[in-house]
Amino acid sequence: IICLTLRLPTYMVRFTARRSAPELVVPARPTPHEVNTLSDIDDFSECRYYASAIEFFSRDPTVDNVHPARSIVAALAAALVYNYPIAGRLREIPGGKLVVDCTGEGVVFVEADADVSLEELGGGQPHYPCAEEFVCDAVVERGSGAVDVVGRPLFYMQVTRLKDGAFVLGFQVCHVNGDAAGVTQFIRAIAELARGEAHPSISPVWEREIFKARDPPRVRHDVYPAYDPSSPSKTVLGDHDDVDDPMLSTPTEDMVGQYLCFGPKELAALRGHVNMAQPCTTFELLAAFLWRCRTAALGYRPGQRVRLVLRVDARGNDRCKLDPPIPRGYYGNAVLRPMAEAGVDDLCSRPLEHAVGLVRKAKLCATEEHFRSMVDMMSSARTHERLVASRDKIDKNDPWERTHRVTLQRKYFTRLTLLCDVRHLGATLHCVTPSCSTPHPPTTWQRGPIPQAM
Repeated sequence: IICLTLRLPTYMVRFTARRSAPELVVPARPTPHEVNTLSDIDDFSECRYYASAIEFFSRDPTVDNVHPARSIVAALAAALVYNYPIAGRLREIPGGKLVVDCTGEGVVFVEADADVSLEELGGGQPHYPCAEEFVCDAVVERGSGAVDVVGRPLFYMQVTRLKDGAFVLGFQVCHVNGDAAGVTQFIRAIAELARGEAHPSISPVWEREIFKARDPPRVRHDVYPAYDPSSPSKTVLGDHDDVDDPMLSTPTEDMVGQYLCFGPKELAALRGHVNMAQPCTTFELLAAFLWRCRTAALGYRPGQRVRLVLRVDARGNDRCKLDPPIPRGYYGNAVLRPMAEAGVDDLCSRPLEHAVGLVRKAKLCATEEHFRSMVDMMSSARTHERLVASRDKIDKNDPWERTHRVTLQRKYFTRLTLLCDVRHLGATLHCVTPSCSTPHPPTTWQRGPIPQAM
């Protein structure tokens, strides 16, 4: 039994942002009018939603206390010249496929003010009070499931000035357009242009055809063991255990989002329970530990099988050398999903290093064949994620030197997002699990420097 006492920070400030009327921002110069085909990853059903994120920026004492929205909106219009498909609209063609109609209609922009300081928000540390005040809610349908992405703007941005001169950048982006790395590239372009650069340092690349399913598709069973192409009722993770899965049977209003802060002492305590010839990474350690804890806490039967889906960016991955390679500047979805699988009794009764080994083995499956098999599967099947673990890198060359980033999670299933600081001294995890408690706080996760443990 491993017992850890974790600090759970809370901040009780409440406020309401004063928003301007939404405006459409179009590219600053004429852009091509064309229809762009999406990859089979982009067009996957689970990408048809809007991902939300919030970024906090402290006040620059060398700059007058003017609203940053005006310079940012001009930079946004300039960035859309290079990223013009983002200013278009999704359209569905025969067969249910989506394409991007590059109409240049624009993206949504909102200017806002809030009578709260960055310090009152906890300095950008979780959890974040009134997080929804920092994103314009034109897309979010609270209490409902999926949002129809066809015919809507693909990007929504709100810039909120705080009373101490700091500001918050909140945005919602259609996941069909790209993954986190692609969105980060777009935000970087806006930042560079806002700082006066002549053009973005990275030219955006479309080339979605590199992730087209093979004909005929070849889905390897050892890559996705739960996928049964002969049974339309079975998907990659949607097998007969669904009816007994607490994550699928629990109403979303009975789920709670919580932060778990692991400092040096907690990480050292966990490592003391792992006896392996090769040292494990922080990601492997915490992913394995939380996978075991979650499985035990949710009360799965000993004979059931549980799965952990990892998310691995294929860009720059040494094990996944694609042919042709992913070009620099590609901003479409390019995330692999290797899977670890185990029986409940095997996972929970054996030492922690066994679970660590399963996570490590899954990481090693992130190969080109895995990627191609995943694309083939996505073109013909739909997945239900039980538990997802991912690691986000902190970019030390960020042109805006953001204080923190958070993402509003609007998915139904448990997601553990692990974020490590640049010195690898600590980590913060956010997870969503069933709860019988009172209404839960805004479900957000953090990117950026990690608070030290007590």
